Amino acid sequence: MTSIGLKYIGIILLTSITSQSWFKIGGKPYEKIIEPPKGMVYVPAGPFIMGSDIDDPDASPQHIAETKAFFIDKYEVSNAEYARFDPAYKYPEGAEERAAKVNWEQANAYAISIEKRLPTEKEWEKAARGTDGRMLPWGDFYDDSFVVYSKNNTRGQSIAKPASPYGCFDMAGSVWEWTADWYKQYPGNTHHMEQYGEKYKVIRGGSTFNNFACYTTFHRYYVHPTDTRAYPIGMRLVQDIEK
Repeated sequence: MTSIGLKYIGIILLTSITSQSWFKIGGKPYEKIIEPPKGMVYVPAGPFIMGSDIDDPDASPQHIAETKAFFIDKYEVSNAEYARFDPAYKYPEGAEERAAKVNWEQANAYAISIEKRLPTEKEWEKAARGTDGRMLPWGDFYDDSFVVYSKNNTRGQSIAKPASPYGCFDMAGSVWEWTADWYKQYPGNTHHMEQYGEKYKVIRGGSTFNNFACYTTFHRYYVHPTDTRAYPIGMRLVQDIEK
């Protein structure tokens, strides 16, 4: 086994230990309870495997990244939720629980209004991927029944209803999801793209009817913050954990 492979195994073992959120008092283990806000899940601090050397060049190199602990929405923000913030926002009758489709500026403004924020790329990928380097939120295999394929489905209503390692739904398919980050190279990436810089925002997760490659936990794409005509993009928000 290569030294890099051993390093990944060590990181995964370390993360599995630290993510249990426990401490000892008088030599006895006590579980530390961290209760996420309603509709959110808890993602512990620590390292994880990010990126890929088998996807498009912008996802490379595969590397070890790290996040602080955070809360993230279990589901994408719905049409009804966003419409309460923006009365001018319109959606089809009966689609209250489908994922809202908005541009980046709308998503960011909504997040601020409810004291949340858009996730960084690192946070989004960790919430979708966990610490074992999996290709898809549910593992290393693909199954159509795990993805919301009908535009009439509400959030979390794929046939198999799989969740990510931390309990998030629809992180593959449904709508693309905005991140907070500009589309830039990862450290160590030597592949040049004219789109890199502070012109496009990164979206993740793929949308209904995209191909399999767009659903992987490491796939990234770029879209202008306000020109989203060709892409159904929604949001899944993050909340910092107060110390």
